[in-house]
Amino acid sequence: MSTVHDSDINLNDELVIDYLRADKGFFQRHPNILSELDLPHESGKAVSLIERQVAILRERNMQMRRRMNELLQAAKDNDELFAKTRTLTLELLNVESWQELNEVLATYVLADFQADFVCCHLANQQIFLDHLQSHDSALPHESLVSGTRPMCTILREEELMALFPIQQHDAQGSAVIAPLFWEGGSGCLAIGSRDAARFSSDMDTLFVTYIGDVLSRVCERLTL
Repeated sequence: MSTVHDSDINLNDELVIDYLRADKGFFQRHPNILSELDLPHESGKAVSLIERQVAILRERNMQMRRRMNELLQAAKDNDELFAKTRTLTLELLNVESWQELNEVLATYVLADFQADFVCCHLANQQIFLDHLQSHDSALPHESLVSGTRPMCTILREEELMALFPIQQHDAQGSAVIAPLFWEGGSGCLAIGSRDAARFSSDMDTLFVTYIGDVLSRVCERLTL
């Protein structure tokens, strides 16, 4: 194995110095190199203004890179969610019966949206399938959701049981609940998880709102 001698280091340093002296526009063509260089000054424990400025620029550069990576990841996640929402929407538009709707909810919501539970609750329809439940009295979401917009929330065991009655529940979970409305009818779409942090209150519900609007139209068509 070859050994690097001091003379080799000095020679390499001299070559670099000579190159930079000959090419005075190097740092103008590559200004980002300056923010990555470590340039200490013989100032004892004190930090020179230049060192401080370089440190600030380096930190800002790192923050911008992290922020850019976060934005790129968010854009990627949104693209994937949009594609899944589009697929679900097209399948919903092809539904011709309550049984087909039950199958679409099970196949596309549980698989594509990585959910543990899904159930659509309907008022006064006399439909009792795995993922479609009818109610003659109050719907199970009415005590949890105020207003017409979807909501993400943590649920207790008894609340999970009311929203997802065909599964067993022995701990807290979470769900996104979208109220459904159409002329002469109402209901809700509940998508749940055993993970209490899966559907947190700060999650964006734009795509769920869209799915709820489409599902409301499908339910209206099936009730005619």
